[in-house]
Amino acid sequence: MSALNRRLFLQATLSSMSSVLLASCKETKTATVITPAPLRFAVASDGHLGEPSTDSDQFYTDLLAALTDAHKKAPLQFVVINGDLIHEGNDGLLPRAKAYLDTLPVPYYVTRGNHDRVSVDVWQQLWGYGTNHVVERDNATLILLDTSNEAGDTLCGDDVWLRQTLKTVRTTVPVFLFMHIPFIHNLLGTDVCSAIVAVLADFPAVRAVFHGHDHTKDQSIIYQGAALLFDAHFGSSWGTPYSGYRIVESADQKLSTYQFDFVNQKQINSLVF
Repeated sequence: MSALNRRLFLQATLSSMSSVLLASCKETKTATVITPAPLRFAVASDGHLGEPSTDSDQFYTDLLAALTDAHKKAPLQFVVINGDLIHEGNDGLLPRAKAYLDTLPVPYYVTRGNHDRVSVDVWQQLWGYGTNHVVERDNATLILLDTSNEAGDTLCGDDVWLRQTLKTVRTTVPVFLFMHIPFIHNLLGTDVCSAIVAVLADFPAVRAVFHGHDHTKDQSIIYQGAALLFDAHFGSSWGTPYSGYRIVESADQKLSTYQFDFVNQKQINSLVF
């Protein structure tokens, strides 16, 4: 082979190898792109286990049966029980509530309500995390904010902790805030946790705020750019005439939610946000 032919052969070989390597790099880069899994979870609150003159254990078994059935029909990834797990705080009732919730077919998380009148230490020992807690899941960030104390006071929550937390959590996935006591304390909106409102205004990554406490509220509304979602109650002797939970799910890069009356198998309202 002449020197000229050898040179042309070498150039062709190097060009072919470069093309192969470039294609390989492109394939590798494409393969590392990860799309978050579709999201579907349930939120319920106000079970009030141990309330006198009620069949409060049945409230729990009915909810667990309903959520298990919902999971069979369309898989849930997790459940949040947003406060007032029990009716009067003591060390005996909360472990009983936990024993019920441990039978859920998916992971679950809890917040402390004004009826869950146990200390932070008791809460930590039982659930394995504090009353203010962050859960980083593959496709969502959950912030559990404490809005009460051992005395059962109705509080706004620690806005300093919340602000610092929102500075550090991932915002590449939806961020959801769960707090038992609403940060708008009355229907007129004249009694507001202004410090919490200020935090939410500074962190639009919070897609929804979930509340319990007011058993008469099952609304889903948009408030200052975020969804404000209530789920009434699944236990107790007062509130909406039905027991329910709330579903949140994603579809076509949007989030939607509806409140569900699991006794009458009926959606109460819905919202896309």
